[in-house]
Amino acid sequence: MAVKIDQDVCIGCGVCEGIYPDLFEMGSDGKAHVKNVSSYDNDLASDAASQCPVNAISVE
Repeated sequence: MAVKIDQDVCIGCGVCEGIYPDLFEMGSDGKAHVKNVSSYDNDLASDAASQCPVNAISVE
C-alpha cells in the first residue's frame, strides 16, 4: 500500500500531521508530506485521509 498527498490540492492545514505525526510532516513549502518510513499503520493513515478537508490524501 502507498500513501500519497496531492500537492496541488493540499492546503497545509496540518490535520494529517496531528493525527499521525510519525507518517506526515509539514514541509518548508507549507504543505504536508509523507515521511520516508518502512512501514505504517494503515488505519491511522486512512483516518488521516478521511479527515483531510480537501481530500488530498490517498491510501492505495
